[in-house]
Amino acid sequence: MNNLPVVLVVDDEDEFRQITCDKLKAKGFICKTDIGGEDAIAKAKELKPDIILMDVKMPDKDGIETTIELKQNPRTKDIKIIFLTNYGDPAATNINKRFSEQIGAADYFKKGGNLDDLAMKIRELLK
Repeated sequence: MNNLPVVLVVDDEDEFRQITCDKLKAKGFICKTDIGGEDAIAKAKELKPDIILMDVKMPDKDGIETTIELKQNPRTKDIKIIFLTNYGDPAATNINKRFSEQIGAADYFKKGGNLDDLAMKIRELLK
């Protein structure tokens, strides 16, 4: 039986998904991916990952809509979600955190940030 935490990375950028998963696997996570909101909802129901890294801006169903739908479903409502965003104005940090929490996400992470920090954030949220 495998007790490694499962992370679902939902992002429409192939390179970002690959780099993020490579780093998370090296840090002891099982990493699965999806490219959009609709498919991510189905995969979350099937996999029941420990945490989802959710891009905010995606072409089919954005991360906000997807998160709201996941949080309303009894099968997926307890999965922790971290928003992934390119929006990184330091003055907006508190606003981004509050907004993430209001939608149902546990936190947010700026794309391009240190992936070691992301791995630590995931471990903290899973404690």
